[in-house]
Amino acid sequence: MPPIYGPDGAVVSSAMFKQPQAEPDVTGIRSVWHDPVASGLTPQRLAHILRDAAEGELREFLVLAEEMEEREPHYFSVLSTRKRAITELKPVIEAATEEGRDVAIADEVRAIIRRPAFTSMVSELTDALGKGFAVCEIIWSTTGNRWDPREYRRRDPAFFQFDRRTGSELRLISPADPDGEPLRPWSFIVHYPRLKSGLPARGGLARVAVWSFMLKSFTLKDWMAFLEVYGLPFRVGKYGPGATEREKDALLRAVRDIAGDAAAIMPKSMDIEFIETTAASGSDAFEKKARYIDEQISKIVLGQTTTTDAISGGHAVSKEHNEVRHDILRSDARVLAATIQQALIEPFVSFHHGPQENYPTISFPVEEPEDVKTLMEVTERFVNLGGKVSMAEARDRIGWQEPSEDEELLAPARAPAAVEPATARARFRCDEIATAREATVDDELEELMMEALGDWEKMTDPLLAPLRRAVEAASDYDDLRARLNGAVAEMDTSALVEALARATAKARGLGDVRD
Repeated sequence: MPPIYGPDGAVVSSAMFKQPQAEPDVTGIRSVWHDPVASGLTPQRLAHILRDAAEGELREFLVLAEEMEEREPHYFSVLSTRKRAITELKPVIEAATEEGRDVAIADEVRAIIRRPAFTSMVSELTDALGKGFAVCEIIWSTTGNRWDPREYRRRDPAFFQFDRRTGSELRLISPADPDGEPLRPWSFIVHYPRLKSGLPARGGLARVAVWSFMLKSFTLKDWMAFLEVYGLPFRVGKYGPGATEREKDALLRAVRDIAGDAAAIMPKSMDIEFIETTAASGSDAFEKKARYIDEQISKIVLGQTTTTDAISGGHAVSKEHNEVRHDILRSDARVLAATIQQALIEPFVSFHHGPQENYPTISFPVEEPEDVKTLMEVTERFVNLGGKVSMAEARDRIGWQEPSEDEELLAPARAPAAVEPATARARFRCDEIATAREATVDDELEELMMEALGDWEKMTDPLLAPLRRAVEAASDYDDLRARLNGAVAEMDTSALVEALARATAKARGLGDVRD
C-alpha cells in the first residue's frame, strides 16, 4: 500500500487511529459526571468561577453553562433557535477547478457530507456557541485503500484545557501532564464560534448571559416568596400590658396557626386583627424585571428581541427579521465552514489524493428571504411602464416552475357578469313590430349598430370606387390631386344615406317606446 500523507505533507500511519484518544473514564479526570454548580449560586462564587475560567480552569464554568440550558427556559429557547438556524442550512461543496480530477474529488467529499453522521456532527459543533468551543473526535475507518470518517464522537468540553503559555491551544487533560496532552493530528474537529476577539475560553455566549441567569433566578425566588403571601390578610396579635411571656408565646403560635389551619386558641384577654392587603400591582415589579432580563438574553443570543418577546409591534417586526439576524447567521455559517474545511475536508482529500494546492471548499449558504408581494408589485409597475423582464428570472425569484404542456393551469377568476334590471319593451324592425321582450339599453344599441353595419360593403363600395379609379389612373402625385375633385363628385352616397335613415328611424322608435 502506498504511503498516506496528511495536508502538511507528513506520512500518516493507520496505527495512530487504532484507538480513540479522548475516551471518557469511569472514575478518572475525564468522567462525564459532574457536581452541580448552579445550585446556591452567589455573585461572589460566580465571579470566582469566571475568573478561574479566564485563567484556564474551565470545568466549573462549562458545567454551569450546561446547567443554564437546563434551568433557564428562555436561554434554552433562544440558544436552541440559533443552533437550529445553523443546522438547517444545507452544505454546498464546490470543486477547486472545473477539471475532471478536481470535480471527481469534490464528488467524493459530497459523498461523506450526505451521511447522517455528518449532520449530527454539525449539530454537536453548534454547542460551541454557548461554551466557547466544541470538540468532536473523528473515528477513521482505515481498512482497505480508503480512509473514511466512520463516526464523529462528541467529547465533553470539560475533558480539555488550554495551554498555559498562549491560552489558545486546546489540549486533552491528563494526570501525567498538568499542561495536558497535545491532540492527535487529523483526529479532532475543534470549533470556535469566533464571537469576539481574545482568548477562546472567554468567547462563549454563556459567559455573557450567566449574570442575567443568576439575577433572574434571584428575581424568580423573590417573586415566588411574594406570591405565597400575596392576597392573604396580615395578622396582628394584640396582648394586654400585663401579659406574661407564656401568654405572648401562645398568642404568637395562634397567629401562625391561623395561616395554615384556620384554627387557633388563645387567652380570652387577647385579640387578633386581620389587615387586608389592597395593592393590586404588587407583583408587577418582579414581572417587569424578569421580562427585562429575558430581553437582554435575547439580544445576547439572537441579536434582537422582536422574535421572542411580546412587546409592542414585536410580531410585525419579527416578520422582517425572521428568527436570527441574517448577518449573525451568515457569520456563524462562515466560521463553521472554515472549521470543517480545515479539520475534515483537507485531511480526507490528502489521505486519498495527497496534499493539494487547492482543495474543494464547503460552505453553508444563507438564502435571503424574498418579499414576494413587494417583488410582484414592483415588477407589475415596471412592466406597465414599458420595462422588460425575463419570464424565467421572474419565475426563479418567485419560486414557480415552468409548467409542462399537459398540466392543468390556474387561470384568473372571471368577473361575474353585471346583472342589470330588465324592463319590458317593444322592439321595432324595418317592416314590423317585434314581440315585446326584456333587454338592456346597451344590448339594444349594440344590436341596432350591428344590424346597420351588416351591409357595410354595399354602402362603402359606391363611395370608394371613384377614388380607386382616380388612384389607379393617376401618373403621379400632382395628377392624383387634380383627379380628386372629380372623384368626389362621382361618389354615390345613396346607399349610405338610406342606411343612416333606417337606423335613425329605429333609434327614434326605440326612444319613443321607452318614453
